[in-house]
Amino acid sequence: MSNLIGKQVVIKLVRSVICTTPKHRAFMQTLGLKKVGDTRQCEYTPNVHGMVKLVPHLVAVSVKE
Repeated sequence: MSNLIGKQVVIKLVRSVICTTPKHRAFMQTLGLKKVGDTRQCEYTPNVHGMVKLVPHLVAVSVKE
């Protein structure tokens, strides 16, 4: 996924944050994802890459067309 850095992406929360670690919940809050199905459009920066890399089981990332 590091090949996406600098591109516009859509991040979608696909699983609930219930029973996750407080750190993972904080990542979701920082990304602006609250409920399952929420999506956010943002630039894929190294900060976003670091957060997404730690919670790949909770989010889906796709390139904005």
